[in-house]
Amino acid sequence: MSEPDWSDGPFGPDDLDWLLELLSVPSVSPFEGGKAAHTVDAQQVFLAGATELGFEQVLFAAPDRSVLDRPDVPAPLRAVDPGFLADQPSAVVRMGRPAAPARRMVVNFHVDTVGPHLDPRLVGGVLHGRGAVDDKGPGIAAAAGIAAAFAAEPWLAEQIEVQLASVPGEEGGAMGVFGTRWLVEQGHTGRLMLFAEPTGGRVMDACTAAMTPRLSVHGTDSTDDHPAGGHNATVALGFLADFLSRRLGPRAHAAGAKLCVAGLHTGDSHNRVYGSGELRMNIAYTSTTQASLLEGELERLLPEARAEFAAAHAGNPFTARLVAGWDQVVRFDWLKRGLPVLDNRDPALEALLAGAGFPRHDGLADGSAFTCDAIWAGGPGRYVAVCGPGSLDTNGAHTPDEFVELTELARYARKIKDLVVAFGRHTNDLSEENDR
Repeated sequence: MSEPDWSDGPFGPDDLDWLLELLSVPSVSPFEGGKAAHTVDAQQVFLAGATELGFEQVLFAAPDRSVLDRPDVPAPLRAVDPGFLADQPSAVVRMGRPAAPARRMVVNFHVDTVGPHLDPRLVGGVLHGRGAVDDKGPGIAAAAGIAAAFAAEPWLAEQIEVQLASVPGEEGGAMGVFGTRWLVEQGHTGRLMLFAEPTGGRVMDACTAAMTPRLSVHGTDSTDDHPAGGHNATVALGFLADFLSRRLGPRAHAAGAKLCVAGLHTGDSHNRVYGSGELRMNIAYTSTTQASLLEGELERLLPEARAEFAAAHAGNPFTARLVAGWDQVVRFDWLKRGLPVLDNRDPALEALLAGAGFPRHDGLADGSAFTCDAIWAGGPGRYVAVCGPGSLDTNGAHTPDEFVELTELARYARKIKDLVVAFGRHTNDLSEENDR
């Protein structure tokens, strides 16, 4: 594939160089095996490039530890070292004079990625590398589009403010609790909140959230010489994985949720009975009512699982100790729950986005809605839209083959330019109506 026609703008060679520099920073989420300090490095690259484009820095800071001391914060985040957040700053820049939220548009992208890091490489007109489509590529393309709009229409600077937020903590199960959530609580909100996630250029105004139950065994080990002498965690957790896929899976599906029976780990050796281990699952839901229903269903099913296991293994000396000690050694807890979902509509701004080339798509209807940190952005007087170039599936996000076509980034930048101008005109029209 050939390179795009740079003369068509607004995403050009300088923007590509900036993106390549940002992609070279291995800002893999610390919860995906990355080094926390690389987030700072990535944000500094972002700020330097944004300043060259004409953006003004609004914020470069991290929250204090209190943002993690909440019951709805995922358990792994509550357990981080006290100094962890110092290496997880958010960066916000703007164009236009400071304005009230009603005259402000906020574009958000995340600078952290899944692991492992993949160095960027350009092959013809295709950019490969971690973060190419999720989510550094969309963020830099949005920056180019915003800058182009203000350059082409100088009156925008007096009419609206457009903030561009680069946040950490979206990947690795962090769910935006110390990035986007904190920024929203600090007042970095606007009439239009646009999250530059890959959606094929379509607007999704609903996002799922997820909860993570954990089943674990805390018993006694043994060896192959005495296989009946331990609480066999492999047998217990294997049974629970099968039981819940049979009993909870269909109910989650019928409710419109998604159950993922995920990691099960006890040990690696062939000649040991492992008395400890854990099974993790993920349940993505589209409403808090749905989440509450499935929470209760899971907790109701666990005693049934114990009874079914005991009946199936009655008289089996191999598992007799496990059956007898089930209530003492098999435990259940939640690593994550209580997160909100996003589900909002706004006919006026939906029409504005469609006019700029971003049509609305009902992701809840066809199951394409996904979980992202936009769940924190909703509120009175705001329309939250998730919309970006490329597709999580088609462009290999979270895989070793992640890529994005430069023409797609350029197309997105042009549409963002058109959207900013349209938002300025829309805001101006409303002001004139209010003045009459």
